[in-house]
Amino acid sequence: MESATGWLIAMNMSSEGKPNKVHTKAILLGILMMPIHSYWISKIEAIVYKGGGGSTASLIWTSVYNMVILMAIFLFIKRWRPKFSLSQADLLAIFAMCNIAACVAGHDMVQILVPLITYPQWNASPENEWDKTLIPYLPNGVTVTDKLTLSDYFVGESSLYTIQHLRYWVTPVLCWSGFIFVLLLVALSLNVIVQRKWTETDRLSYPVIQLPLQLSAPTKSFLTNKLVWCGIATSGIILNINYLHLIFPAFPWIQLSYELGQFFTESPWNAIGWTPFNIIINYIGLGFFVPLDVLFSCWFFLILFKAQLILARIIGFRSLPNFPYSYEQSAGGYLALGIIAIWITRKHLRDIFKMISGKYENSAHKEANRYRIATITILVGMFLLIVFCSYLGMSVWISLAFFGMYYLILLAVARMRAEIGIPLHDLHFAGPSTILMNVFGSRRLTHSTLVGMSQLWFIDRAYRSNPMPHQLETFKISERLGVQPRGFIFALIVASFFAGPMALWAMLHHSYEIGVQNAAPVNIYFGYETWARFQAWANNLTATNVQSVIFTLLGLAFTLILMLGRLRFLWWPVHPVGYAVSGSWQMNWGWGSFFIVWLIKFIILKYMGIQGFRKATGYFLGLLIGEIFVGGTWTMVSIWFNLW
Repeated sequence: MESATGWLIAMNMSSEGKPNKVHTKAILLGILMMPIHSYWISKIEAIVYKGGGGSTASLIWTSVYNMVILMAIFLFIKRWRPKFSLSQADLLAIFAMCNIAACVAGHDMVQILVPLITYPQWNASPENEWDKTLIPYLPNGVTVTDKLTLSDYFVGESSLYTIQHLRYWVTPVLCWSGFIFVLLLVALSLNVIVQRKWTETDRLSYPVIQLPLQLSAPTKSFLTNKLVWCGIATSGIILNINYLHLIFPAFPWIQLSYELGQFFTESPWNAIGWTPFNIIINYIGLGFFVPLDVLFSCWFFLILFKAQLILARIIGFRSLPNFPYSYEQSAGGYLALGIIAIWITRKHLRDIFKMISGKYENSAHKEANRYRIATITILVGMFLLIVFCSYLGMSVWISLAFFGMYYLILLAVARMRAEIGIPLHDLHFAGPSTILMNVFGSRRLTHSTLVGMSQLWFIDRAYRSNPMPHQLETFKISERLGVQPRGFIFALIVASFFAGPMALWAMLHHSYEIGVQNAAPVNIYFGYETWARFQAWANNLTATNVQSVIFTLLGLAFTLILMLGRLRFLWWPVHPVGYAVSGSWQMNWGWGSFFIVWLIKFIILKYMGIQGFRKATGYFLGLLIGEIFVGGTWTMVSIWFNLW
C-alpha cells in the first residue's frame, strides 16, 4: 500500500519536485466555468428538457465533458506557453467546482426554487383564496410581487437585464443565494469531520471518481486499453443510431426501454402497475463498480415491493390504501443508514471532541484547528439556517427537526456513495417535511410553519442533486493525488459561494428570454406541486398519519436488522442500501439496468475471477466515456440547432 501511495504522489510531482497542488489560476478558471455550466444545465434540464439527468446523476456528465475540453485547450496552449498548463489537481478542482454548480443549478434545487417563489403571486385567484391564506404569510424579500416583472417571466420575449426586473429580483436572489451558501457550508464542514475516518481509515473505494481520475491523469495508458475503446464504441454506436432515429424517424433504432406492466393485465397481477425495464448505459457503467450484493438487493427488493402490491390486491388491503408504503419504508431506510454512518464513526467523533476540547496532547495541531473551525461552522451555520427558516415562518423546533433529519439523510447518501458508488439515491417525496407531516399532522403545526416548510421543498423533494457526496468525493481525489486538501476545500467554498447566484441567473436569463409558459412543463409543474401540497395541508387539517409513521419505523428497523445480519453472517445475501433505495421512485427506472449488470458481473466473477473483473473495468469505463461524449455532444448540438 505504501509503495502504491508513493507512486501516486510521484506521478503528480511538478518539474520542481514539489507535490501537485491546486493553483489560484485553477480557482479563477473554475469561477469562469461555473456560469457556463449553470447556463447549460438550466437550458438542458429546465428549459428544453432534452437529454436531462446531468445534475441528477452520480457522475455529472457535463463536468467530465468540460474537464476534457479544458484538457484539450490547455494541451494546445502548453506548446507556446508552458507556464499556463494545468496540473491534474487543477483540472480536478475545476471538475469539483463544476459539480457544485451543476448540483445547485440542477433538477432538484434551483430548478424547483425559481418556480416555487414565482408561482403564488401569479396564480392567486378568488377560487384558491391565496390572497388570504398564502400571500400574506410569504415574508418580504424571498418572492417577487411585481405583476409586470412576473408577466415578462411567464410570457417571455423579454430580458432579465432591465432596471425593473433587476430591482425586484436582486433581494430574492441574495436571500436564497445566502441560504444555499450556508446550507452547502454546513455540509462541507460535516465532510471535514468525517472524511479522515471514511477516506483514510475505512479506505472506502469511492467508485464514482475513478473515471475523472483516469481521464485527467498525466499518463494516458488508460486510453491505450482496447477494452476501453470497445466500451466507447458500444455506447457510441447505440446512441448515434437512436439520435439519428430522433432526427429521421424512418431510421432504425435500438429499443432500450420496455414496459413489463403491459404483460400483466389481469387481477391480481396488474397490481404491479408501471414497471419499466430500462437499459440505461450510465447505470450499467457505474453499476459494474457497485458490490454484487448491493446490485442484487436493488432489483430484488424492487420486485419484493411489487410482490407486496400483488399480495395487497389478493387479500384486499382496503384499510391500507397506500400499502406497502414503499416511500415511507425508504425514508426509514435512509434515516437508519444515517444512524449507521454516525455509529461507524463514533470513535472518530469522540477523538475529535477530545481534540477540540484540548484533552489530547496534540490538540494545538493544525488538524485540531481544522476540526474546531468545522465544528464552529456547523453550529453557526445551523443557527443561521434556523433564523432564516424562522423568517420564512417555521417554528424553531420544526426547523431543528427538519435540518436534523436533512443532514442525517445527507450523511447516509454521502456514505453510500463513498462506500459503494450507488448510481441513484433520490428518496423522492419522503424527506423531512413529509416525515414531520406524517408524525404531527397539519393540525398540530401553525399555518405559518406550513408556508415556511413549503418553501424548503426545493431541497427536500428529492436527493439526487445534493452536493454533499460530491464534496466528500473531492476529499478522496485529494488523497489519491497525494495533495493537501486545503486547495480543494477552498475551491469548494468558492464554488458554494458563487453557485447560488449563478444558478439563479441562468434560470432567470432563460425564463425571461423564452418565457416559462413556452418552456418545458416542469417550470410550471414544480411551482404547482409545491403550493398544491401546501393547500392540501392547510385545507384538510390532519392528525398523525399512524400507518405512515409505523411503516417509516419498520423501514428503519428492517434496515438496521439487514446491517446487523451483514455484519454477523458472511453468507448474508442482501445489503441494507439496496433495500433503502429500492422503494423510491427512481429505482423503477433503474432496476432493469442493475439486474443486467448484476448478471454480467456475477458471470465474470464466477468464471473469470477477480482478474477477469479487473480487465473488464476498462470496458465499463468506456461505456461511460461513450455516453458522456457522444450523448453529450448530441444533446448540445440538438439544442443549438433545435433538431427535435
